[in-house]
Amino acid sequence: MALIAVTVQAQDADNFFHRGANSYINSQLNQAIQIVDEGLFQHPNDAKLNALKQKLEEEKEKQQQQNQQNQNQEQEQQEQDQQEQNQDQQQENQEQNEEEQQEQEQGEGSEENDPKPEEGKEIDSKEISKEDAEKILKALAQKEKELLKDFKKKKSKDSATHDKDW
Repeated sequence: MALIAVTVQAQDADNFFHRGANSYINSQLNQAIQIVDEGLFQHPNDAKLNALKQKLEEEKEKQQQQNQQNQNQEQEQQEQDQQEQNQDQQQENQEQNEEEQQEQEQGEGSEENDPKPEEGKEIDSKEISKEDAEKILKALAQKEKELLKDFKKKKSKDSATHDKDW
């Protein structure tokens, strides 16, 4: 009778072991740990369950370390992306400033013919005279025409190379 009770206990411990191992194989680590813990509660001295518990805990630590590394990599990537965006924004601002300076230089060259403001009046840098605005618009329109001409030239050169030669 005592022999039967020991056999039933061993089968129960084996049952917990196999269920826990199957859960681990099916990538259900937390469920596997829970099953093994339940088995160890009923069979605290079972060598197989204790060994499996140790392996599952090691695996859980590995997963946590991998998750931490992944989070660190994602954070580094986000920081790098932010830096690139900042650099792009700075470059954009610098290009915009250069364009504005060029426009101002073009406007200064034609200022000799323009009437100069009276000395007593201060000019607000945000306000542009109607004549200056028209000059800027004309300069932009001329630049656009030049770009379109260049684009058409390049396009016509590219299309000439694709003609059928048979």
